[in-house]
Amino acid sequence: MGRIATSAAVVGGRPPRRCSVAWIGTALLLAVGGGGCDRPSSPPPSVQAAGTAPEAVVEVRTARVRRGAILQRISAPGSLVARRESRIGSEVRGRIERIFVAEGDRVAAGDPLFQIDPKTYEAVLRQAESGVDLAAAERRQAESDLRRAQALRSQDVVSEDDIARLETAVALTRARKRQAIEAVALARRNVEQTLVGAPFSGSIVARLVDEGTTALVQPQTIVVVIQETSDLEARAAIPESRLTAVSIGDPVLLHVEGLPAPIQSEISAVGDAIDPATRTYRVKMRVPNPEHRLKAGVFARVEILPEAKRDVVLVPRAAIRSEEGRSRVFTVRGGRAVAVPVQLGIVSEDAAEVLHGVRVDEEVIVGAAARNIAPGMRVEVLSDDDGVVESNADAAPPGGDRT
Repeated sequence: MGRIATSAAVVGGRPPRRCSVAWIGTALLLAVGGGGCDRPSSPPPSVQAAGTAPEAVVEVRTARVRRGAILQRISAPGSLVARRESRIGSEVRGRIERIFVAEGDRVAAGDPLFQIDPKTYEAVLRQAESGVDLAAAERRQAESDLRRAQALRSQDVVSEDDIARLETAVALTRARKRQAIEAVALARRNVEQTLVGAPFSGSIVARLVDEGTTALVQPQTIVVVIQETSDLEARAAIPESRLTAVSIGDPVLLHVEGLPAPIQSEISAVGDAIDPATRTYRVKMRVPNPEHRLKAGVFARVEILPEAKRDVVLVPRAAIRSEEGRSRVFTVRGGRAVAVPVQLGIVSEDAAEVLHGVRVDEEVIVGAAARNIAPGMRVEVLSDDDGVVESNADAAPPGGDRT
């Protein structure tokens, strides 16, 4: 028994590579120690995995990096506003005698809006016109006196000083007449301004006072508010991250609730300043509204369609994983997931332009696995029919510079 135990210990510890012919207890030793001849012994799988859990294998799908064109659709909230809006008051003080429009009325340029009582200003005009007549009479008299004095000067009846005084009087009467003419023009303008007309064609969006109100000039009393409605303007705020993505002339679709189809327009202006509070810049689009279907102030979803970029490196958007302001994709190498940082350009609904990080024809993990997998995890690539396909993960990593 002692010899058997000793042999078992030898076999169980470090058996020899080959068995001796003289060893009589070979069968017993095989039964006790599990030894064999002419081959090294190895512990069974249960012994190898003792104390460790089997490593999990994650099934993934991949897509190939390719070259192609990408169209970036930029969506932003916006609103339709009037291209022009005027708050109309009077340039002369007085009682409002009549208002010709109501809220919702449409007017053409020059149509009357309201009337200030003109009586006081008409009286001032008549007085100014009388001043012109008076100044004209004074001038005629002064010129006549000067002519007589000049005739008497040849007889030495009138002195040179008298002639000089009369010439000055004529000059003063001429100035008074010009002054009186200007007073007439100012009085006539005030009379004209008692009737206030529309500065442009549009709609009355507010009537703020009624007849009998005394309209002031400072501060000005606003009587009506008019907006240009045959042409509206869409405005939207674009994030500064899309600073160079929008240009004048880019096509635009405006989605307005209640309309069966989007309104087609184009970028008419791009703001040069970034709002420091929102980190956005403003773009404008002209919106024709000849039938007045649209109202100023309505919400619109603005969809800008810049020109497509062609022949760029593309990966599926489902392959992109962004964390803490950085983006990366996962490739499969040696049967394990490898994270690759990427620099992105344009990102559309289903694809992303890669400026640096991967090269064409490289395979990247897509789907939920791309969002959840950890670097270094063992993976198994699935085919489209859910079968396991042979992975090129055991091949050497692609050589050459990355795009």
